[in-house]
Amino acid sequence: MKIRCLFLIALVFTVFECKSQTDRSIEKIDQYLQELAKNKDFSLGISISKEGKVLLEKAFGYASREHSVLNKIDTKFNIASIGKLFTAVSILQLKEQGKIALDQTIGTYLPDFPNDGIRDSVTIHQLLTHTSGLDLWFSETFDRTDKFEYLNLEDYRSLYEGLTIDPEKIGKNNYSNVGYILLGFLIEEISGQSYKEYLNTHIFEPLGMQETNIWKLTEIIPNVAVGYVRPAHEKDEWKTNYHLNLGSGPAGGAYASTSDLLKFYHGLLSNKLLKEETTQLMLAPKVEAYYGHYGYGIGINKNNDQTIIGHLGGYYGVRGELMWYKESNYIISILANSDQTDYIDISTFIKVELTGTEKEKQAYQNTLDFISTENFATSELNKEAIKELDKDDFDETLLQIKGYHFFNNKDYKRAKQYFNLNRLLFPESESAMRDFKRVKENSKFP
Repeated sequence: MKIRCLFLIALVFTVFECKSQTDRSIEKIDQYLQELAKNKDFSLGISISKEGKVLLEKAFGYASREHSVLNKIDTKFNIASIGKLFTAVSILQLKEQGKIALDQTIGTYLPDFPNDGIRDSVTIHQLLTHTSGLDLWFSETFDRTDKFEYLNLEDYRSLYEGLTIDPEKIGKNNYSNVGYILLGFLIEEISGQSYKEYLNTHIFEPLGMQETNIWKLTEIIPNVAVGYVRPAHEKDEWKTNYHLNLGSGPAGGAYASTSDLLKFYHGLLSNKLLKEETTQLMLAPKVEAYYGHYGYGIGINKNNDQTIIGHLGGYYGVRGELMWYKESNYIISILANSDQTDYIDISTFIKVELTGTEKEKQAYQNTLDFISTENFATSELNKEAIKELDKDDFDETLLQIKGYHFFNNKDYKRAKQYFNLNRLLFPESESAMRDFKRVKENSKFP
């Protein structure tokens, strides 16, 4: 009896400790959000759950700067490439129904597809894993074309006629929006429904995702967060992303609330969308990717003892992520309607808080403090000055992510600051060397 009582006391104490640790992490995340919110440009929504229970759900900043409308918990954000999860689930549902085989070429189901090189060689598995050899986007002509010409999925079909496959990229993870649009053609052909109808019938409605849908560029979206961009610098005026945006489709661009994305992931993990074995097939690593591995429409990464599985989304004026921290069972949904670094700050903070060692947490904070100094912001540190720094005091990943924020905004001078610091602090890092080389090739600066 005494042993049993001691066991129960120990069990209660352990549960209390685990709960306290969870509470402390959420409290720290909330405090950091409040600190970031002091910046008037901070603008995003966030939802966090653990074991099905929502622990934190908040919104910050403006959904519409023009009309001073604030973001709310149920505000719809553009989720960019997070929507590839919907496309992958749809394909796997059709597989379960015996209507599609992943090892078959797309020509099996689209015999009249206007490019026989793609039609007769690219498999559905390759499209799901970005290993088909297709490029990220169509030609440069597409980049310059008014996107209002592509309101329907069928409007993209003619763009495939002149596309070629890069044989050196076949079998390797080479991110391709072009490939995921192809998967949309397959979904429509095999199901007999439009892509929008299919998602509503088989994903959104069954899970009660009332704030999620597919919209054309010409449609008015109720309760939406407008995307905002700044050309290069924090002092530049905000501009909307209307002139840059794409409509919703199989490659991304659906609109959803952060809470709806939690519903989606809960539904996926509880096998409400797919059978258990198919869910595991989707989440299993298939190919090495830039960060970790890629499964079917989903990324898999390891950080210390945590496996992080999910998808990022990003476009002009759009940032976000939907992540499952497998071992601790957190699900994190973050959606931002600007392309400033606020999303990067909170995303990285959460990863470090939930998966990092105490040493890594300190290195993260030290890095934040260092790059926030006026000396770093206004000048380029020389090699000798960097030699005086201790690399153990710095977070390589944070410097890389910050650098790519400026690189993607074509602010190569600012990007070079981060990449140069990274490669001098971490000369043994292949990615640090590769990033610095890349920014030099795209930069006017020697």
